[in-house]
Amino acid sequence: MSTLSLPIVETVGLQKAGTSAGGSMRKIDNPLPQAVLSILYYSGTASSEPVPNQYLYARQTAASNVNIIFSVLPSTTETSQETLNKLKRLSGLTWEQLAKVLNVSRRSLHFWASGKPISPFNEEHLSRLLATIRYINRGSPDINRGALLQSQQGSTIPLDLLIAGKYEEVKRLLGAGTAVEKPKLKPLSPEVIASRLPPSPEDLVGALQDTIHREVGRSRPAKTTRSRKRSSGK
Repeated sequence: MSTLSLPIVETVGLQKAGTSAGGSMRKIDNPLPQAVLSILYYSGTASSEPVPNQYLYARQTAASNVNIIFSVLPSTTETSQETLNKLKRLSGLTWEQLAKVLNVSRRSLHFWASGKPISPFNEEHLSRLLATIRYINRGSPDINRGALLQSQQGSTIPLDLLIAGKYEEVKRLLGAGTAVEKPKLKPLSPEVIASRLPPSPEDLVGALQDTIHREVGRSRPAKTTRSRKRSSGK
């Protein structure tokens, strides 16, 4: 069975205590990696429910000869849609250029941008590509696009390296970007929040209903001058 390479974010391990599927399970000392997932079922000598192959990640231990099956949860279309839109906006690349980098058709990109499902394989490349563009970000889509299309160190074009999947090489070639990140706002302290609250109704009881006095300066009327026309005879 072929395996799917996934990012390791959690570890879990199970070991079979008997030969039947109803045997108890316990943790083992060397847990196997689990990625963004949960255990779907655990296979022994008994049969298990079928699961689509594209959603499985299998790993067999040499000691116990037990298969641990993990389920790869399908990605949410909203996340993929946001990732693609951010990539398009930040990179400055055209749909045609992005299609070449991801090795898909423009039609597929438009489907993803409209919220259609995306395979885990394409989602991984999409995330790696966005991470690369964020790393080299110069602060402007036009400048980023120019950097990707400009020849570096002879005849090397960063866009061609992206098409070949050499994301780390692009990072090394172009270096970290100079885009200024937006400052993160800190939450207000309780004292500041309390000082900005309006007065309570109890404090307003018995308040005088006087008009607000405003200091207004005295205005002067505008002066007008008339020009006297002299007669031509004088």
